[in-house]
Amino acid sequence: MKTKFRLAMASALILMGASLIAAWHFRTFIRGSLYAIHDFASYTDAGASPSLPVLEKLVAHAGGAVNGVAYTNSREALDQHYASGYRVFELDFDWTSDGRLIVAHDWVSASSFLGAAPHVFSYSEFVSAARRDGLHQMTFEDLRDWLRVHRDAFVVTDTKDSNLRLLSFLQANGGDICPQLIIQIYRITELRAARQLGPRAVWLTVYKCPYPAWALSRISAVDAFVIPVESYRRYREIILAGKAHFYVHSVSAKQVDDTFRKLPGIYGIYVD
Repeated sequence: MKTKFRLAMASALILMGASLIAAWHFRTFIRGSLYAIHDFASYTDAGASPSLPVLEKLVAHAGGAVNGVAYTNSREALDQHYASGYRVFELDFDWTSDGRLIVAHDWVSASSFLGAAPHVFSYSEFVSAARRDGLHQMTFEDLRDWLRVHRDAFVVTDTKDSNLRLLSFLQANGGDICPQLIIQIYRITELRAARQLGPRAVWLTVYKCPYPAWALSRISAVDAFVIPVESYRRYREIILAGKAHFYVHSVSAKQVDDTFRKLPGIYGIYVD
C-alpha cells in the first residue's frame, strides 16, 4: 500500500513539475492571451485604416544615434537624421515633476545625460540643465516647433508612463502637428483615443503587452504592428501572410540590410 502511495505521489509531483515547466515556457503566450481575451471583450473594429500606409521603412529610434550614442532623444538626433534622409522618428515621452511633457526615455537615463543623480526633474530644472554630451534635450514645445518647420517629418510616440495620459495631453495640445504623429498604442483598448487625434497612423506595439499571433490576426483597425526583433519567430506565420505591415525594433544602422534578409516579410525597422 505504501509503495502504491509513493508511486502515486511521485507521479503527481512529476506531473506538477512538468506543468510548471510548461507554464514557464509558455508564460509570454499565456500572459498575452489573457490580455487579449480581456481586451477583446470591449474591442470593436474601428473600420479600415483611414490613411495610406506609411511609405518609410526605416524609423530613427529615439531620434537615432548621435556620435555612436543611442537613446539621446535630442534635437541633434532629429536634425542629423533628417539631413541624412530619415522622415520617421520614434521619440520617448515622459513627465516632469510638475506635470510638463518632455522628450526623454526615462528619468534614470535622462539624469545621467544631464549629469545628475537619478530623479524626476522639474520643468525649469530640465530646461536649464546642460547635457554632458553637449546635445540639447527637448520639451514638447520644442518638438512641436521642430515639426512645424519639418512638415514632411513624422514622430512615433512612445511612453513608459500612462499612454492614455499622453493621448489626452496630445488631444488638448497637439493642434496642427497631430497629422504628423504616428501614435503607438500598447493595448487595443487605446485605439479609440488614438484615432480621435487624427494622427498619420496608429501602430500597435507588443513590447509591453505581448499579444500572441492569434490576437494580432484578428485586429484589422491598426495601420501596422511593432514587435521586438527577437520575437520574429513568434509572429512569423502572420508576417509571411502579408496581410499587415510589421516593424521590428531595434537594430543598429549597420545591421539593417542583414535584418531584412534574416527576417523575411517584415516591412520596416526601428534603427538605433
